[in-house]
Amino acid sequence: MNIASRIVVAGATGRLGSRIVGELLKRGASVVALTRPDSNTEAVRALRERGVETATVDMGDVQSIARACRGASCVVSAVLGLRDVMVDAQKALVQGAIAAGVPRFIPSDYCLDFTKLHDGENRNLDLHRSFKTWLDQQPIASTSIFNGAFMDMLTGQAPFILFKHHRVLFWSNAEQLHDF
Repeated sequence: MNIASRIVVAGATGRLGSRIVGELLKRGASVVALTRPDSNTEAVRALRERGVETATVDMGDVQSIARACRGASCVVSAVLGLRDVMVDAQKALVQGAIAAGVPRFIPSDYCLDFTKLHDGENRNLDLHRSFKTWLDQQPIASTSIFNGAFMDMLTGQAPFILFKHHRVLFWSNAEQLHDF
């Protein structure tokens, strides 16, 4: 597949964002990475060496975001944080994209389907839901990507599978089904 488009990526210096950039480049996209003035200089240099255009923006300045998004067909967000990032910064990204005439926004929703949870069940997913409620009212198409939990969580930092003890951790009901 060849993508002959200009795609803007916020969060491109992070682990997930750099992988998204790599896949877009493989598919022929022209990628613009939004960076902050305090972004890791080595990560920014590495993006440029891969042929990525970088645009340093204040993530709260809609006009600077709009200038960087001009001519793009999509803005992809791969940011991570609390309310100031997941809601406030992404709102500025969307407003900048709309001001630049970008037709599609992909929010940083790389997680399980939070639309089926109720407020208060998960603080982080509450932020996603709050942002989505706002995003759905904006004049831009959007696509959320629900990919479940990251597989490295199964055995990594917060292990779900304990191979050494031949156990699987679970909460609540032992009959709860899990998809992998």
